[in-house]
Amino acid sequence: MDYSIYDYNSDEKLLQEQEIEEINNVKMSLLNTLVTKLNNAGIYFNSTSRIKSESSLLHKLETGKYSMQEGGRKIQDIIGIRINLFYLEDMDICEKILEETFLLDNWSKTKNEENKFEAQKCNGVFRIPSKYLRNIPASVWNKPFDQTFEVQLRTVLFEGWHEIEHEMRYKYKLGSDSKETDLWTGHEDLSRVMNSIIANLELCDWSIMQIFNSIHDSQYKEKNWENAIRSKYRLRITQDPLKPELREYLDNNPDIVAQFHTVSKRELVEILLNKKYHKELTPDRVIYLINKEIVHNEYISRLLDKEQFVPAVRPEVKTEIKPMVPNVVYSHRVGIPAAGYDKACEIIYKWVREHISMVFPQMPEELTSVDYSTIGYKVYITYEAGEFHMDFQHISNSEAGVIWHVTVDMVSAGDIYDVNVENICETINVKERRYSRPKFMKDMFNQVGFVDAGIVMEEGSSPEEISYDKLNAIVESPDRYMPIIVIVKPDEIPDWAIDCDGYILRTDMLKKTLNGLCHVYLCSGDCKKRYEEEYGKESVDGGVMMWEKNSNYPIFYSMDIINQSFFEEVNHSINENVEYEKSFRYSLREQVHDEYLK
Repeated sequence: MDYSIYDYNSDEKLLQEQEIEEINNVKMSLLNTLVTKLNNAGIYFNSTSRIKSESSLLHKLETGKYSMQEGGRKIQDIIGIRINLFYLEDMDICEKILEETFLLDNWSKTKNEENKFEAQKCNGVFRIPSKYLRNIPASVWNKPFDQTFEVQLRTVLFEGWHEIEHEMRYKYKLGSDSKETDLWTGHEDLSRVMNSIIANLELCDWSIMQIFNSIHDSQYKEKNWENAIRSKYRLRITQDPLKPELREYLDNNPDIVAQFHTVSKRELVEILLNKKYHKELTPDRVIYLINKEIVHNEYISRLLDKEQFVPAVRPEVKTEIKPMVPNVVYSHRVGIPAAGYDKACEIIYKWVREHISMVFPQMPEELTSVDYSTIGYKVYITYEAGEFHMDFQHISNSEAGVIWHVTVDMVSAGDIYDVNVENICETINVKERRYSRPKFMKDMFNQVGFVDAGIVMEEGSSPEEISYDKLNAIVESPDRYMPIIVIVKPDEIPDWAIDCDGYILRTDMLKKTLNGLCHVYLCSGDCKKRYEEEYGKESVDGGVMMWEKNSNYPIFYSMDIINQSFFEEVNHSINENVEYEKSFRYSLREQVHDEYLK
């Protein structure tokens, strides 16, 4: 259907129920990602989200501005998220957080003019990451919709005005030139008064910040450090008092206080976003974080470090009861050398005990068969010569509504033991959970080694060259359960590839990242020649070949494809000249991870 001349009398809906359901799941994942970032930053906000309704979509299409033709304009806000910030100063901070989280398409902002007041628009359009796109039916993109979503930033004061204006003025004026459908025709004077409210709201936003700045100055002079911190940063800081020893130290060391005082809100937010564990933001923790990252005062470090390193999680418990949905987030079949059987069993047993000892303190330290269960928790382990089985279930201690269920079966198969591992996440929202490998699998690989397709795989970071015959034997082996990646050196090495030993990727980093998950080799001369003869030099030279777990045919990533790689979601701090290299490695890693979800 040509949506540039859409048939409005058609019975066909733009979006079917299944399509809407999948788009809604993506919307919730995007919102969850952004809300988590803002919560971790301690910013005061509230949020709403929506999928554009059928009537709104049709209304837009009626304007004739959108089509599926090449170069035609597409609707970019089928998914919309609105963030309402308590403080005007957080607009710039939130913009930066968005740009560092998603790939920006464009910003649409109102330009401030000295003698004019109008609604301040700050709308960002971002690309939907491919890991979410794969869940949306392709049929959606056969319509005039772009693979983007919109985020609108407002202050809470402006939000009320915007809602009224959107419903009672914008919708009536959109595409209308008739006074029967334009509510404001003949009332231009009142429309101007409506705009004048903006001036008062803008003054209110500015005044609120000045009020708290004045409070801060007063509290700072009075040495009321907790209130000075709260009024300066205007983040979600608790009402807890400072540690008495810390208060006394600050009282007696004004020069140290001055060092903390120079740290801006933006700097503190950046520190909060970089922390692995996000705890309640107490005044003590504010001092701790600034000291750890910027001030580096030894006395404060000794006073606070030990207390702050322990992660404290406050899960948000919901009263609504939803059905739990099991989702396989890791499934791996592999071999281990027979000589490493006992060590592998010990590694798994120790991992289980570390997770469950608080619930079942009677569990022995030494490896043995055990069988314990209570509500939400279960440990079943059988250990004997030639056979090990583990069935372990526990409630997540960091996420509400999540239960983890891990099983291991290890059985003797001659010179090796056949190991089958499955990690299941039972949660109320299956769409939000992706690949998750239990730590004991990494420890087993590092300490015991894996066997796949008859190849013993051990810890190491440098991939080896492989011949065509050996590669072909691994590819076609009935005992292969892992993907294969082969990196090809180009005939003509570009200047930018010299730092990668002539390859277009950092091969040692790729091997290290995929240890225990994937075969990684360098393509030898004869191997390269054979594949170029079969598939063409353009596909093979300087590129990467990948065999999925259950496929004997390679996927080719040419040099051009790799050079055009970019980060879709998270902005990594790297040299722009080598962004393609790191982004492609990350993309390849995600593809390998997906192999363990099948």
